[in-house]
Amino acid sequence: MSGPAPLAIRSAVERGWLAFSHCPWVLMGFTLVSGASNLLAQVWFRRASGRVISELGQPDGLAIGLAAGAWILYVATGLWMVVGLMRGSLLALDQGRPRFGDLIRLDGRAMVRCFGTLGLALVVLALIVRLAQASAWLLTLLQPLLAPLPLLAGVAAAIYLSADQILCLPLSLIGGLNPVAAFQGSRAATDPHWLHALGLTMVLLAMVLAGFLVLVVGLVVALPVATCTLTAAYQQLFGAGQGTGWRDNSG
Repeated sequence: MSGPAPLAIRSAVERGWLAFSHCPWVLMGFTLVSGASNLLAQVWFRRASGRVISELGQPDGLAIGLAAGAWILYVATGLWMVVGLMRGSLLALDQGRPRFGDLIRLDGRAMVRCFGTLGLALVVLALIVRLAQASAWLLTLLQPLLAPLPLLAGVAAAIYLSADQILCLPLSLIGGLNPVAAFQGSRAATDPHWLHALGLTMVLLAMVLAGFLVLVVGLVVALPVATCTLTAAYQQLFGAGQGTGWRDNSG
């Protein structure tokens, strides 16, 4: 029995761009609004965190509260942007023209799943980095010449995990899976054709980095296009109708 078909990267990019071109102003407008909200929350957090310690060297309770509120708002607006872009890309691929209201609508359950999925991936990456650093430190004491080996192994493991989990967000948001199930599902889908998943990861990374080169204007285009491409890749493996994470409560 043959395994799942590999990701067709070119097809995903073409479908992603076509979906974006159907409704560019809606996707770019939401990216601009949500991104600006996230940036303002980040600026607020930096200013508030700089005043946590008063001029007398004592903790400032008001500044601590403001910094905590700014951090929560920063995380919330980031999740709102990811969820909205993923919903918009799904609607663009399936229907062609999502409305701005579809993207700005808050979905607490999806945001919680998004937070858990991203948090799980970051925790695993952090464990890989810490383990590599600890192993390098031990080898420095025993055999300094071998110290770089654990660091190289850590980099390789981080690259493997990044490509392995390229579909965890759409599995969580579109498929409605919990973080652990999304983590396992992405691994099961990408492992048989990991090189294709790595290629898709590099393409998405290149899109976002290209957006950074022209700052705000580039990111407003790059983020929606990358999200549409990722969603198109998800649909290749799991089908265009697997949107239970939103369809059940979309009304």
